[in-house]
Amino acid sequence: MRKWFQRGLMFLLSLVLIFSVTQPASATINNTYKAFVMAPLTHITDWTAFGKQLKTLKDNGVAGITTDVWWGDVEAAGDQVFDWSYYITYANQVRAAGLKWIPILSTHQCGGNVGDDCNVPLPSWIWGKGTADQLKFKSETGYMNGETLSPWWSGTATQYDELYASFAANFSSYKDIIYEINLSGGPAGELRYPSYQVADGWSYPSRGKLQAYTETAKTDFRNAMQTKYGTIAAVNSAWGTNLSAFTAINPPSDGDQFFITGRNTNYGKDFLNWYQSVLTKHLSAIATKAHNRFDSAFMYDRGDGVKPVPIAAKIAGIHWQMNNPSMPHAAEYGVGYYNYSTILDQFKTSNVNLTFTCLEMDDSKANSSPEYSAPQSLVINIATMANNKGITLTGENALPIVNDGQKYQNLAQALFNYNFSSFTLLRMANIVNSDGTGTAELSNFSDAIAMKPVPVTFRVKGANTASGEEVYITGSRWELGKWTTSVYAPKLTYSGGDWVGTVYLGSNRYYEFKALKKNSSGSVTWQSGANKTWTVPSTGGEYVVNW
Repeated sequence: MRKWFQRGLMFLLSLVLIFSVTQPASATINNTYKAFVMAPLTHITDWTAFGKQLKTLKDNGVAGITTDVWWGDVEAAGDQVFDWSYYITYANQVRAAGLKWIPILSTHQCGGNVGDDCNVPLPSWIWGKGTADQLKFKSETGYMNGETLSPWWSGTATQYDELYASFAANFSSYKDIIYEINLSGGPAGELRYPSYQVADGWSYPSRGKLQAYTETAKTDFRNAMQTKYGTIAAVNSAWGTNLSAFTAINPPSDGDQFFITGRNTNYGKDFLNWYQSVLTKHLSAIATKAHNRFDSAFMYDRGDGVKPVPIAAKIAGIHWQMNNPSMPHAAEYGVGYYNYSTILDQFKTSNVNLTFTCLEMDDSKANSSPEYSAPQSLVINIATMANNKGITLTGENALPIVNDGQKYQNLAQALFNYNFSSFTLLRMANIVNSDGTGTAELSNFSDAIAMKPVPVTFRVKGANTASGEEVYITGSRWELGKWTTSVYAPKLTYSGGDWVGTVYLGSNRYYEFKALKKNSSGSVTWQSGANKTWTVPSTGGEYVVNW
């Protein structure tokens, strides 16, 4: 009890700062930055419990919640027969909690993708609007995919426009809480082809399958080549082929061989440029419809003046096979990402914010078979291009984070070094229990991501180490009247005679930290003396620990 009282007294007296403080670290947070949390995929059934969860989120620095608004729910009864009652109740609950709302107009099915725990197919009546060849995708193996409408169908944008119009009519009175509207651009809500589908025999980390094998898609490819070259003789000259007519043009007949040798031929480049262009045209079409419906309906001051609601769309983090020596970037090309710069140009032209994912991952398997996975490099590449083009960036993690403080620090490094304006955590259940209490993950998320964290650099001096030893910082956080032990403990890097590392921590919070050395067998040597108890100022800084 005496020890607890002494620590509590230290807390009340703002504590004794033992570490020396130098200039703040260089990273800064976008001045519009906000943290959101992704709601469950399935319907809320206990609104009282949901209200408690929302309160916990708000109390821990979360600005709002992101929600899939399923087309298969709201227009299930028939074409132009909408039922928004569930989502109106939902919006009222969010407003009552004092949070913001980001609805995702989810024109894809729920079910069949990584992490899905629900089953909401597209409205059944939609399949009577045309043939399967027109409305669905067909892969190189012949699999017909109906998890989202094909962008080759002429009625796709029209159907989405009807959904957008009805949403605007029913939710314009909620413009005070609607922070952004996300458009589903394809499967899993991402602007891409459904090339990695388990039902089509795909498994991670294979490249995925091309999706241009319906007759509707082939006709579009042929027409595009006729527009580009004019005559079949010009095509043959460019491709080194002997085709008799434009009807003889086809997508690749052997996907593996195409990605190994064919992708760099003139035919391969033409195919991949066209394949990607279908996605950018689709983004242009749905963004135009969305702006026409939403810009005037959702004018509101979200902290930067009265403006239309921002419109956003997501690019998937296709991080595997990037460095495969025999078929580099094959997974990215398969989903339609051949030239990121050109895709981002369409985001800029269409005035659409870019949501990108996999911010929590690292490049530890960048050169390892079979993954060849480099997500951290991909995030940096996309974010740098977006910043250079003046595109607003929002971020997500790709997979749930469980007991891994390093992943929260990876998120922070990406978010705060590359000018992301917001972040959405996947998913609520990972940080808030059904009764509204926080899980063990909540503090890490709140400190590193939600509570306006700041960069803190630790510099440990005098920790002379034997070969194979490493230096760590470990610590506790003062929270709810006690010291927790869930603060991420960074491993430091030897630099210029000191051990140095940067982490993101909640500003104006109280912490205890201590240095330790660990040898190759896991044996630990602690820094002598008492733990160092201190606050993190709002600007962050560098803290020197004398071993």
